[in-house]
Amino acid sequence: MFNPDAYMIKKLPWLMFFAVAFVGGFKVSGFPYYWYLYISIVFFMLNATLYLAYRCERYTSFVLIMLCAGLYSFIYLLSSLSYLLSKKDLGLGVVGAVMAGVGPMLIVVALFFLIYFTKSSFFPFEIDGGKVAAREFKAKDFGFVGGVFVGVSTLIGSLFVKSVGSFSGGAVSILLGTCMCVYLLIRLRHIIRGIRTLRLQERGMPIPYTFMRIDEIREARNRWWMGRLLKWLGSLRSSA
Repeated sequence: MFNPDAYMIKKLPWLMFFAVAFVGGFKVSGFPYYWYLYISIVFFMLNATLYLAYRCERYTSFVLIMLCAGLYSFIYLLSSLSYLLSKKDLGLGVVGAVMAGVGPMLIVVALFFLIYFTKSSFFPFEIDGGKVAAREFKAKDFGFVGGVFVGVSTLIGSLFVKSVGSFSGGAVSILLGTCMCVYLLIRLRHIIRGIRTLRLQERGMPIPYTFMRIDEIREARNRWWMGRLLKWLGSLRSSA
C-alpha cells in the first residue's frame, strides 16, 4: 500500500471495497434508515475503488483513502458490537445505544486526527523527482501490519456473527479490538504524519506527488479493459 506496483494498485482498492461492503452487511438492529445509509456508503466506495484502481495517480490520495477505508471497516464492527451490547444486555433505547456505539469510533478517530495533525520527528518517505515511496517500510513490516488488520477483522467479525454471547465477553472484545486499532495507528504514526507533510508540500506544486512505479502502473492500466474504458469516459467528459 505504501509502495504499490501495478498489481497492488488494482488489488488493494477492490479488497477494501469488498471488506467495507461485507462488514456493512451486518445490519444494526433497530437503526432507522440503515439500508439507505449502507447503499450510499457502498456506492461511494465503489466510485472510490474505480478511481483508486484505474485513474488515481496522486500518491497521498491513494494512501489516505485506503487507510481511512480500512479504519472504517474495523470501527464499524466495534461500534456495531457496542450498540448491540448496549441495547440487548443493558436495555438502552436506540438513542442511548447509538451513543454507546460511537464510543470506540470516537476513540479511534480522535487518535487518528491527533496523529495526523502532530509533527513527526521522522519522515518515512523517499522522494525522487515528484515520485514517492515509503522509506524503510519493508515487506515483512507490511505483512505484519496486514496480518494484524486481518486478525482484527476476523476476531471482531466472528464475535459479531455469534451475536454476543455475554455482556462481559462482548465488552472485553470491544476493549481488545479498540486497543488493537490504537496499536495499528501508533505503529503507522510516521506514515500518517508523513502523508500530511506531503499534502502540505503539494500546495506549492503544479503536479502532486505520484507513485514511484507510475510508469509501470500507467502501462498496466492501458492494458486493463476497465482502465481503458474509464480513460475514454474521462476524455469525453473533458472534451464536453
